[in-house]
Amino acid sequence: MERELGPSEDRPGWRRGPSSYVLVVAAAAYLLLIWGLFRPTGGLPGAYYSRATDGREILVHRRIDHGVDFPVPQQLDAAYLSHWDVKEWGVPDERPPYLVRWSGLLLVPSNGKYGFSVDARGESALSIDAVPVALRPDAITVRDLQAGLHRIAFDYLSAEGEARVILRWQPPGGALRPIPAASLGADGAAINRGRVRRLTGWSLIAVGAVAALFAWARAHRRRAGGETAWIVANRSRLALGAILILAALLRFHDYALVPFHNETADEYQHAWEGWHLLHEGAPVSWSFFAGSYPASQIHGLQWFGNGYVLVRPYFDHPPLMSILVGLVSSLAGVNHFLECTLSVMRPVPIILSLIGILLLHRLALVYGASERHALLAVLVYAVLPVIVMSHRLVKAENLLAVLFMGAVLLVERHDRSGKAQDAALVGLLCGLSIWTKAPGVAVVVTAVVLLLSRRRFRGAALALLVTAGFLVLYLAYAAAFDFGIFLEIFRVQSTSKWASFEGFLDLLQGRVVELHFGRGWYLWLLLCAGVMAFRKERALLLPVAIYAGLIVLMADFRVLYGWNRIPLYPFLCVAAGIYLGKMIEASDLSRVFPFAITALATGLTLALPPPLAGSRPAVALFALVAVAPYLVRLAHETPLTTRLARATTLALVALLLLTSVAVIGDLPEIYSATRGVQ
Repeated sequence: MERELGPSEDRPGWRRGPSSYVLVVAAAAYLLLIWGLFRPTGGLPGAYYSRATDGREILVHRRIDHGVDFPVPQQLDAAYLSHWDVKEWGVPDERPPYLVRWSGLLLVPSNGKYGFSVDARGESALSIDAVPVALRPDAITVRDLQAGLHRIAFDYLSAEGEARVILRWQPPGGALRPIPAASLGADGAAINRGRVRRLTGWSLIAVGAVAALFAWARAHRRRAGGETAWIVANRSRLALGAILILAALLRFHDYALVPFHNETADEYQHAWEGWHLLHEGAPVSWSFFAGSYPASQIHGLQWFGNGYVLVRPYFDHPPLMSILVGLVSSLAGVNHFLECTLSVMRPVPIILSLIGILLLHRLALVYGASERHALLAVLVYAVLPVIVMSHRLVKAENLLAVLFMGAVLLVERHDRSGKAQDAALVGLLCGLSIWTKAPGVAVVVTAVVLLLSRRRFRGAALALLVTAGFLVLYLAYAAAFDFGIFLEIFRVQSTSKWASFEGFLDLLQGRVVELHFGRGWYLWLLLCAGVMAFRKERALLLPVAIYAGLIVLMADFRVLYGWNRIPLYPFLCVAAGIYLGKMIEASDLSRVFPFAITALATGLTLALPPPLAGSRPAVALFALVAVAPYLVRLAHETPLTTRLARATTLALVALLLLTSVAVIGDLPEIYSATRGVQ
């Protein structure tokens, strides 16, 4: 590591002061306000019912839907899973029947003939102005409508199978598409509010643009005073704040929906264990190793069509992440462990990932990255869809990633200060890593190796001593419930581990959970890490190598899952930030080509409409436009061709960001379409 670039040093652009925080908060409030004003505001009130066995209709939830556009079954499932009252209606063994009733107003922009069509699995009924509209599969029913507001009602019943319903319309001279949110509302006032909010949003954007131009003009004239000078001096801090806001928006968008419910039941594993620990004083959850428990301590459970085997006491994994999730769920008012839904649990890993963004910036600086490269690393960490989705998973690896970064940063601080308290803090984070998950051993090994390499022998001994204390506490925790079962689970897990060279190859696969998604993004991160082996920042490969080796040794007989890679992402993103910075500076074909055929090609494949993404002329045109400036520069290098290549590189990086945001914005359909692709 490069000590002279440590994060604690004074840097231009990072002056502290009360005004800096005020401006950052003001900028954050401005961006959040803009985002809120442009969010879809229209929609139909929907009442979500379920039919009991005696025919009664149970009202489960009410909400405003931006349209009757649910192509993916998980979109409707979430309304029932997240709002089912277990104490009042009991535990549904199978998925209950869905009955949804939408009603409100339809805004017709002009007189004419409007076609209506429905794509539904199940039964549906549409009426406009209380007059039924006969809907037929694969057909369009035409109604003559006058401009203005019309009363609309739509009912949907899904008694079995996967739920899917899309209500489309075809305006005069237009295409058949889902009815947009702006044309739907609970009442006329709701539709008008949407118009006012959009107008206000555009006005605020205009004001912000004028203010930014004014600040730029003042800075350009070298007037070194007032707020303009402060903005210029603190542009890095402001950029980091903006990236943090963007990261939060992307992670919270449809966060309870994608990854889908029960794609990994481990998310419920953590929540159920934590809830039982806090409310019943013992760890209870479902287990892979239920056969190793006494029959009296096993309980079968059927919930929404999925089977689980609950065990007491649960020892599959250390409890730290479970305690954290259980605490948050309890504070959210959860009164039954089955009410620990994804919407309640997933803010925990998301907030951990946002903390990780701040740590990642410091980590990049510690490893010798420039300020610009550090910000690029943070930007990649913030927007790459495979990382964003992983950060929504209620998995211990999301906590482990934060502890991993923190331990490395504390090692660097101890190396500078020599203080025993810093070494003790290293041991604290190492001990918490042991309490988080078994691969937390990688944090301990990495920290000790780094301390020994700096000849901080006393610091290494102190860190190990503190870590040993946490290990003893963990064994005491096990003994407090049933040490015999703990040892048996440890034995079973140890004998189910496999170590083969295939495990290292499995690390190269791009997954979010179990299925491949966005392989090119992950492949590009690995390529960036490989490039770092030949640069001065190669020290960042040490934690990557240690963690990768240990995770292969600790993998069980099933597979290496997508979440196993989460602690690797921070270090890979540091490499990616440095790679992007050097790529922009050089703007040559040798650096751009690997980036274009991996990360950029993945984003374009998923973000573009399938006909365009699979069009040979479109692909050929993109390749020509992307490659031509670099070929021209190779043939004849001049200031003009150099600037053209630089502009093209910046455009390609911007395209990566835009496609990443577009993919996250439409994840339910995109991710659903890629499921099962091996």
